[in-house]
Amino acid sequence: MKNLLTGIGLLIVSMLVLSACATSGSSDEGGSTGSDGGVDKSEVTIAFQENIQTMDPHNGSAGIDNSVQYAIYESMFTPDEDGELQPLLATDYEVSDDGLTYTFKLRDDVTFTDGAEFNAEAVKANLDRIIDSEGSLNNYKSLRDVGKVEVTGDYEVEVTLNNINSQFINKIGMLRMASPDALENDIDFGEESAGTGPFVLEKWNHGDSLVAIKNEDYWEEDLPKLDKVTFKPIPEDGSRIAMLKTGEADYIFPVPVNDVESLEAEDNIEVSIVESTYVNYATINTSKEPFNKKEVRQAMNYALNQEDFVKVVKNGYGIVSDSVLPATNNYYAAQDPYDYDLEKAKELLADAGYEDGFSTEIWGSDSSKDKRGMQFIQQQLGEIGIDVEIKQMERGTLSDEINKPESAEDSKVEMWYVGWSSQVGDADNATNPLFSSSSFPPNGSNTAYYDNEEADKLIEEGLHAKSEEEAIEKYAELQEILWDDAPWLFTAVDEEPTAMRKGLKGIWRSADGNFYLREVEWE
Repeated sequence: MKNLLTGIGLLIVSMLVLSACATSGSSDEGGSTGSDGGVDKSEVTIAFQENIQTMDPHNGSAGIDNSVQYAIYESMFTPDEDGELQPLLATDYEVSDDGLTYTFKLRDDVTFTDGAEFNAEAVKANLDRIIDSEGSLNNYKSLRDVGKVEVTGDYEVEVTLNNINSQFINKIGMLRMASPDALENDIDFGEESAGTGPFVLEKWNHGDSLVAIKNEDYWEEDLPKLDKVTFKPIPEDGSRIAMLKTGEADYIFPVPVNDVESLEAEDNIEVSIVESTYVNYATINTSKEPFNKKEVRQAMNYALNQEDFVKVVKNGYGIVSDSVLPATNNYYAAQDPYDYDLEKAKELLADAGYEDGFSTEIWGSDSSKDKRGMQFIQQQLGEIGIDVEIKQMERGTLSDEINKPESAEDSKVEMWYVGWSSQVGDADNATNPLFSSSSFPPNGSNTAYYDNEEADKLIEEGLHAKSEEEAIEKYAELQEILWDDAPWLFTAVDEEPTAMRKGLKGIWRSADGNFYLREVEWE
């Protein structure tokens, strides 16, 4: 039985586009500032970089989608600030001796906001919807090993797997639950909500804001402590900073790394740094020449000064990558670094037949932080004769260009500057969608089109390991192969700054980039 309660430099600085930092006046008080200049401590406004894409609790994949949904839809378990899962809608779970059957004990005092009862039947309805989607819902991959779901009591549900899954509790534990009545009636999640969370969807103004109001019948006494939360996507860095300083926003992320010091000097603002699971990298399309040669990919990595990347692009807020997994992941195994070595890089390029270099493109979003990263890569690879053209796109357009091609032959991407966050205890999520040959777009995020039989085998063996020791061994072997094959241009893992107005508490951001506000309040 498992009880969860225990459980480069300066040469290119002038090239980089720095964030605009507004210097508007500010109030010393916390709370969202109204049009009359007063402060309303019954609400909070959260500003972040990206648009919300979906409010379907079973279809979120981006951290923003998940984070906003967590305020409205709850899961059986929830992480604490150390990344350990703790009971939420479930009170405990047991695993059978053969490791295939999970029995979940559920709370018996929870109701969805449409009046439906949270019980074992409700859990089964949610899991069935995800499984029956056959991949059309993003959460499907979390349940792909499930053989059957059975109600074994009013508040007890049993999930039996076809194969042992060493990451399963992390996957199923974080799935968000919606009312079974709402699911049966094909609710429009963009217009209304039916969860058990502390807040209820009031209005989603796509691209502008999403407003959630207090769940007056929330199951835990004395929660929530605020009447309203407003979520605002603000892509421009300087605008988020200005909103925080003027009180238009109370909590913002990401904080542009070049603005951390100025915010720390503000009397009414607090900045916190989270060592994250967010790995920055550029995928290298291994299906296209010249990237199908490992020597070329390795040469690119030897030509990139990761320490300077952290200093210049991240303003010091990052950790040099030494694996495809971040050190915050439970299965992380450090690898020998690609030391900055231009002579070795040029030698490898020459061995591969590209002594004079070549030309390529790197794609990225239209954000200022992505532009900084791509400019750095452009300058660095230029030192070994690789001419890189930067191509920035609006996020929706970029997503279409990346995910719509049906095969590697149809894909036009050569390099993509991007990043990935995984759950602290889920090495499968940090590897399978990114490196498995079954995860080529549109079925996954393997935009390197990396295809290695041994890596595929280890991904499956790690996932289906019968013990923690076996899982650690398999994931260590996998990381060694991936690091040597270099399907990515490795850069750094983020140390992520967030900032809030003093007096705000009960809101925090996890290492995997999600934020939690179940207990948010003003002092």
